[in-house]
Amino acid sequence: MSKHYEPDASGLAEVARSPKMQAAMVGIATAAAAGGRAISPVDSGEYRDSFRVVPTTNTAGWKREKRAAARIENVAPHAAAVERRNKILSKLASIIESG
Repeated sequence: MSKHYEPDASGLAEVARSPKMQAAMVGIATAAAAGGRAISPVDSGEYRDSFRVVPTTNTAGWKREKRAAARIENVAPHAAAVERRNKILSKLASIIESG
């Protein structure tokens, strides 16, 4: 017996915007931010302690629909300099993308 799958585009879009999906994205970003703290260089500890997770949305797919997302940022004044040297956020992006 074969089964045929027909995606429900509106249903999938609803799932992609749902509070549960938003919570999942925040959970993944929170775990990644913890990883960022673990691999951060520590002088004063300000950079390590300045990771934040921000719930947001992004636009994706061929219909350019809004989807749940989360952003990891570091708000330390010297975060850009640390990132240029150590590529912490870049490393986190690679880890998240690889699953």
